[in-house]
Amino acid sequence: MPNSEDQKPRKSDVEAVLTEFDAKEDLLGALCVRTKSLIEASLQDAGIQFQSLQFRVKSRKKLKEKFLDPKKDYRKLDDITDLAGLRIITYYEDDIDRAAAIVKREFDVDEKNSIDRRQIEPDRFGYSALNFVCRHRKERTLDVEYKKFASVCCEIQVTSILSHAWSEIEHEWYDLRDAYPVSIKRRFSRLSALLELAESEFRDIRKSRTQYERSIAVQVEANVPDLAVDAVSMRSFIEQDSLLAEVDRSVAKLLGFRLSEQLPDSAVDRRSKAVKLSGMSRLQEIRNSLEKYQAAIPEYAFRCNKEIWHEFTAERQVSRGVSLHHLAGMIVALRGVAALVEFLKAGNFTVDFDIEHQVAIAKETAAKYTKS
Repeated sequence: MPNSEDQKPRKSDVEAVLTEFDAKEDLLGALCVRTKSLIEASLQDAGIQFQSLQFRVKSRKKLKEKFLDPKKDYRKLDDITDLAGLRIITYYEDDIDRAAAIVKREFDVDEKNSIDRRQIEPDRFGYSALNFVCRHRKERTLDVEYKKFASVCCEIQVTSILSHAWSEIEHEWYDLRDAYPVSIKRRFSRLSALLELAESEFRDIRKSRTQYERSIAVQVEANVPDLAVDAVSMRSFIEQDSLLAEVDRSVAKLLGFRLSEQLPDSAVDRRSKAVKLSGMSRLQEIRNSLEKYQAAIPEYAFRCNKEIWHEFTAERQVSRGVSLHHLAGMIVALRGVAALVEFLKAGNFTVDFDIEHQVAIAKETAAKYTKS
């Protein structure tokens, strides 16, 4: 009867394992590509922002090293569960659990072989992540596009961008880590601790920013007087003010442009800059000007486009708050040519058109629709 040593796989079997891996490598690559697309779509559908989603198939060199590791007891290729690996990289540490919930929902997770590498000793720092050993769910593998992946597992890691950066840096030093003197090891520990501190600070700053944005949104809705114009208050104002939305629709319709529901930060910044350059530093000043010039703004924008700017096109799209740009320009134009030139230059706007004619349009439309 053979002893226990005889029952263990011989390390000479590694060539057979590598040959099996070679035959399976294309399938593993296809698994990564298909799984990446599925995870990206699922994260986007859930509204979870992520920095990137990476994948790789283990190299023959790394596979051989892992199979021959004397600390492990691998007997066959399928004992190695990270032949195909994907890494979800979130912006913030507290998004890891949200992304992990998507993984648990979309895959059959091998809980026994999955590990939470964030649970480390309190006096140690370094790479932290959730590592899941997964297979596609049985119901999904009934689909012809996933059928070939039914028996193939992969490892899905979920980590933050700072922890990922540390992992990439540390990887170069990992194999020789124990050989370095204590002074170098201590410096590595300090660096990893600083990254962990930065992780915590970014999380707290984001929380404070969210609280501030909510506070400003409430104040905008309540028409709190003397609320200053900045990127945060401007976004809330554009998203909430019904009169502005009405004027926006009138401007877009008259110009033949499509009014987008999207409101990129760049557009908010441009609106905020324009109104402040025109002298409106408080939201109440913007409200008062909108009420005064609400009928004049669309015609002013229409005549400027038709007679000066010539920007008509059925394909053009404008973002919400576009009326603020025209309101600011019209208010400054009412002050004369010199004021308008200064406004345009300060805002990095084009000045290669008839400035005097724009001033005339502003004065004519303002006189037509507003009381003296």
